[in-house]
Amino acid sequence: MSFVRPPLATHRHPVGAFLMAALGATPLAWAEPAVTPRAHDPSSVFIIAKSQNKNQVHYGVRVDEACNVVGARPVYGYWRMLERSGEIEPILSQEVPAYGVDPVQRIERDTTTTTIRTRLNAALDRELVVTVQRVAGRCEAEARTSIGGVVARLRWVYVRFAWPFGVDYVLLHGSRASDGATVEERL
Repeated sequence: MSFVRPPLATHRHPVGAFLMAALGATPLAWAEPAVTPRAHDPSSVFIIAKSQNKNQVHYGVRVDEACNVVGARPVYGYWRMLERSGEIEPILSQEVPAYGVDPVQRIERDTTTTTIRTRLNAALDRELVVTVQRVAGRCEAEARTSIGGVVARLRWVYVRFAWPFGVDYVLLHGSRASDGATVEERL
């Protein structure tokens, strides 16, 4: 797999081509805008960590100063390059099938909360519900999905890669919406 910027290949996952092939996707079909968090955006709503290195994909929500979501695709992902001082980089087009957010994001607004219903490209069978609201003068967001058969706040996803190619397992980790108890599901 060749990256747009070859030096980054060692910091990202080398099995992206395998994942793309498994999903039946092409990079151009999954174009995602390059966005990075701004000061008032709720960033790191949840993360994806992986077994290959310390770099992580973080997911945020694009909002304006009044905590209103911005655009038709407010939920976005970006790399936090922890192996290089925590620099922020966009998800490359080759990585969008594995780490990108479905471009279909249904936005529902009420008087205090905005709800965005979407999915991760690598898990289109599992709805991701992101809520955004102003709490104590600042904008906060949380992501919920089904984990272990219950509605839970998604905290992080861990991807264990298999050698030499593929995914050994994916672990979803969160807290049950009803009582806050920790829940996990291994896929």
